[in-house]
Amino acid sequence: MLTYARSIPGMPASPGIVPDMRYLSPAYLPMLVIGVYALKHAGMDGDGVRESLKTLFWLAVIDLPLIFVVLQVIAGRNLGGQVTFLTYLTYLFLAGTAALYVAVLARRASPRLLAYAVPVLMLFPLAWELVVDFRFATGCWEGYHFWIPVVEYIWYIQYAIFPL
Repeated sequence: MLTYARSIPGMPASPGIVPDMRYLSPAYLPMLVIGVYALKHAGMDGDGVRESLKTLFWLAVIDLPLIFVVLQVIAGRNLGGQVTFLTYLTYLFLAGTAALYVAVLARRASPRLLAYAVPVLMLFPLAWELVVDFRFATGCWEGYHFWIPVVEYIWYIQYAIFPL
C-alpha cells in the first residue's frame, strides 16, 4: 500500500493511469473489524444487526430499482453525472451517519437509529455499482463483456416496466 501512497488522492478519479482502489484491498479487513467494534461500542447489539440487515434487504429490493429510474430521469445519458450525483449523496449520508454516531456516543440518540442509518449509507455504494455495472455495460464500454448478456436482459425488462 505504501507504494501507492502518493497516488491515493487520485485513485477515485483515476482514468486508468494511476492505480485504482482495488490496490487498497488489504485495508478492507482491518477497516471492517474497526467498523464492527465502533458499532458495538455505540451499543448496537444482535437485534440491531438483524434490523440493519433486514432494512438493507428491503432498501435493495425496493429502492435500488427506483434510484436507477430516478437517475435516468435526472442525468439521462450522462453516466459521469450519475456517478457524481451518487458520490455526493454518499458523502451527505456519510456525514449524517457520522453525526448520528457522535450523538449516540453522547447519549443524545438511541443506538437503534444506527440500525436504520447504516443500511441507508450502505445503499448508495450499491446504487453506484448498479450505475457502473448496468449503465456502463449497456454502453458496451471496455471491461464489462462478461456481464453484457445478463445486463442487457435486465435492461430490457426494466424498460418494459419503466419506459422512459
